[in-house]
Amino acid sequence: MAARADLSGHPVAGVIIPLVTALDRRGRPDPPAVRPLLAHLAAGGVTTLMLGGTNGEGPLLPAGAVRAYAAEVSAMWRELAGPPARIMVTAAGTGTRETLRRMECLAGLDLDAVVVLAPSYFRHTGDELDAHFRAAAGHGRPVVIYNSPGYTGNPIPVSVVRGLLDEPAVVGLKDSSGNAALFAEFCALAAERPGFQVAQGAERLLAEGLRLGAAGLVPGVGMLAPALCTGLYEAARAGDQATADARQSGVDRLAALFGIRPGASGIVVMKSALHELGLCPPHATAPFLPLTETELTTLRTALSRLHDLVRPHIPQVARRSE
Repeated sequence: MAARADLSGHPVAGVIIPLVTALDRRGRPDPPAVRPLLAHLAAGGVTTLMLGGTNGEGPLLPAGAVRAYAAEVSAMWRELAGPPARIMVTAAGTGTRETLRRMECLAGLDLDAVVVLAPSYFRHTGDELDAHFRAAAGHGRPVVIYNSPGYTGNPIPVSVVRGLLDEPAVVGLKDSSGNAALFAEFCALAAERPGFQVAQGAERLLAEGLRLGAAGLVPGVGMLAPALCTGLYEAARAGDQATADARQSGVDRLAALFGIRPGASGIVVMKSALHELGLCPPHATAPFLPLTETELTTLRTALSRLHDLVRPHIPQVARRSE
């Protein structure tokens, strides 16, 4: 097992929740509507939020809307989670110029880091990816690189990340590739530069990622069962792999919910599940469509079978009328 570094205060340490963006019926961000979910997460031991990412529909929302949502949610989160509370926001631009514009829009916000994706749509060389992340690192914020090739179409090679270790602003990497061998190579880079750490974003590889040396986990299903995920993290960090593996099985059961509507529409499944639990409105950004009645029935049946994972940790909150 990899040596356990002191991770106190690092942006990608611990369980990081890729928070949904609560929307009203017209598709406008509605920060107060996410407060029940924030209380649920704080009660489950979560300290760090990542806003405006995939689950947050960030690439579909205007930069100004992401900023406004982050400003209000950050204030609520720091109130609910206390002094350990940390906040990151994702800057998801098709290219470097749009990414920098989104970073500029976050000026003045009290953030622990900005999460920066590779460019999307066009395929780019390693040198182009290097230039993209160096431009982000020169912006003046701590930067966490986000490797999500399934969405960007641009996998980030280990060689590019290693080259970026000379940028002090690059403090970490979140990997959602689902490639365990690649993840192990990313974790090895953490030993090459103090202050650089790696987080596992592939939900079915959380326990494995911690075995390989991950500093943190970024599980979307942590919105449903935060205590399950924080318990997995704590068990693995304590060397109790049997408990970590048992909790990973619970995470796998929750992740199966996304099969109700595969692909990026997993966002709709997550928001619908949170709504069923009284934690968040179900509305998603166009062109996402609501679950059909058949899909809702399937979801409700699945949630009833997951009662042991999601019900015990939900605080008593009033369900909003949506």
